[in-house]
Amino acid sequence: MATFTCQILIGQKHSYDSGIINISHTLYLSENSRPAWILSPIDELNANKQIQQKITWIPTLENMLEDALVMIGLNVLKDKQLISLANQHFKHPNKNFIELYNDVNSVGLQELYKQARKIESPHKVIISVFQGSSIVKQLPVLKHYENDIEVCKSIFTKEFSLWTRKFEEIGSLNE
Repeated sequence: MATFTCQILIGQKHSYDSGIINISHTLYLSENSRPAWILSPIDELNANKQIQQKITWIPTLENMLEDALVMIGLNVLKDKQLISLANQHFKHPNKNFIELYNDVNSVGLQELYKQARKIESPHKVIISVFQGSSIVKQLPVLKHYENDIEVCKSIFTKEFSLWTRKFEEIGSLNE
């Protein structure tokens, strides 16, 4: 059974306050033997009353977080330049299930990352990184993106251990 290790909320920034408004999509990172990003619309019917599908990508291990941001740029923000690049580099750009190692070459992926970093829009991304997530070491790449981003990292975990038969705590709530 896969474990969810990250949640990303995609919405709009508020002009005067922090947080996020008008959340349109969620993105979950499932990890275990093979990671997967799963993008779901909050409302399955968009403004045109068309049914929106859940989209799953099997990311690259070395750029898992940037893969998610490209996914957002293509499927949520629908950036025209990014879509044009995807149409050039993806074998089947409109599939709802993509394996990045098989469906696009590494040079094409680098071009997609570069373009995704340039997207300017009123959207905001809130990334919640859970204990044990592989993307924790990839977070510094977020400084290269031109949009509002908030990162929430795990500061406290209390879990029951089947081995010790006790609750074990990591971190602190006193910060």
